[in-house]
Amino acid sequence: MIGRRNRSIAAALAGLALLAAAACSGPDEDTGSTGGGSGAPAGDREVTVQLYQAPRGFSPLLASIGPDHLMEQLHWDSLVSATPDGEYGARLAESWEVSPGGTTWTFQLRDDVVWSDGEPFTADDVVFTYNLYANPATGSAYAGKFGTVTGAAALADGTADSVAGFQAPDEHTFVIQLDQPNVALLDELVQPILFILPEHVVSELPLEGLAENPFFREPTVGLGPYVFQRWVTDDQVEFAANPEYRDELGLDRIFTQYVTTDVASAQLETGEIDFAQVAAPDVARVEGLDGVTLHRAEGPGVLALHTAHDSGKLADPRVRQAIMYAIDREALVEEVLSGEGKVIDTLVHGPEWAMPDDLVHYGYDPDKARELLAEAGWDPATEVRLEIVPGQRDRDTATTIVAAQLQEVGINAQVQPYEAAQLSESIGKRDFDLLISGYGLFTIDPASMNARLTCAQVGGANISAYCNEELDALLQQGVATTDQAEREEIYAQAQRIVNEEVPIFVLYVPNTLAATSDRLQGFELNPSTVDAFWNAAEWTVSS
Repeated sequence: MIGRRNRSIAAALAGLALLAAAACSGPDEDTGSTGGGSGAPAGDREVTVQLYQAPRGFSPLLASIGPDHLMEQLHWDSLVSATPDGEYGARLAESWEVSPGGTTWTFQLRDDVVWSDGEPFTADDVVFTYNLYANPATGSAYAGKFGTVTGAAALADGTADSVAGFQAPDEHTFVIQLDQPNVALLDELVQPILFILPEHVVSELPLEGLAENPFFREPTVGLGPYVFQRWVTDDQVEFAANPEYRDELGLDRIFTQYVTTDVASAQLETGEIDFAQVAAPDVARVEGLDGVTLHRAEGPGVLALHTAHDSGKLADPRVRQAIMYAIDREALVEEVLSGEGKVIDTLVHGPEWAMPDDLVHYGYDPDKARELLAEAGWDPATEVRLEIVPGQRDRDTATTIVAAQLQEVGINAQVQPYEAAQLSESIGKRDFDLLISGYGLFTIDPASMNARLTCAQVGGANISAYCNEELDALLQQGVATTDQAEREEIYAQAQRIVNEEVPIFVLYVPNTLAATSDRLQGFELNPSTVDAFWNAAEWTVSS
């Protein structure tokens, strides 16, 4: 078995150069295209940090992609976020409480926050922003998150101008009133983070299609520690210290720069970059670099494949199960991640009480995969694309190996590289077969699966458009009770459905790996890859 695994992986790697070539355009052609190499002279109080994909802009209303989310953490701010120790942490909200019935959430806001133009930040900004998120007319990808908020349905169907359940009883208090209990509402606010927008600026823009407004390419006002200044290139953005930020900042400027993980590792060695995500195969080399510190944490998210369920191509659960059996996921972790990860069989993998011990394990079994495909009447001529935005070596390698292993069992799998903008367009058109993506915070509360798997989130975070009424009912029950024993039983049932139905093909849970130059001080690794800049306000540089 080991020999067959290694031959399969070796054969797949022979084609990896083609995928790498697809990524080698733009920034990859110039390994020195950092802040110092693009006409922005390096200074004592500035750093350059990597984005692992090309960014689009600063619109938090659009379906989140990692590089945008990272830049938005610098420019905007949010009520709460996830902390490195797996808890919900205070940001603009310094405290919060939920009513005993789980239908009223009250957030007490900081009173020392102003926008970068000097205007005060108040609860009215929060009410305004959450109305934008809840309004489908804005193009918000997250309207489905707020279906149970009092008055959200009336806003969605046009019979109301705002959501009655979003309230600001005073300047520093924000209230969410729900029609149904939700004791896990905080999870909805951090996956992804719902950043707050300035009412005094954004309210002047047209509401229709607001998510795509050019303002979000070059926002003029911010709330985060470092605010947008300019696009140096299409892949590099300059940020300046927010003069109105509530705490003293240790930097004057931050440059974000899209480069692949391979290039970023090289630039760490030359001192051209101060922060980078690290591909697992590079860990040993990065650990040996002088003046560089490797940061490691168990990952809260997943690397997974996603199919457009509404396309019907992979509609039969037996086909989806066959795909899982066809992929040697343990070998992926060992060979691609150098052991820096683990294999799981459902999306949610924590806390421990939410993990029933009777889940089916999809071990590597190509014969079982062929058997299931035959039962389903699978046509081996059917092309199945594996869509990827190239540039992260471990992800690129995994995709190539997966394609080869699917081909071995009779699935005509073909790797399809895209640029990030192209892939976003394909998602909108519902034109994808097995899209590879890494994301998630699936360890704090099992309600974290709601955004990805409920019917209400179709068109938003549920990019697969999976909809199962039985699962929906269980997930609603799970957030409606505070009784721990009840929640444990409810989520055990939900996990069994997800495990059997395979709505999302979880490949593995990668460890979170990043590296910083010793010049960058104050960096604290957040296990959520897209939250890497969560404490940028605390960054400084050594003298």
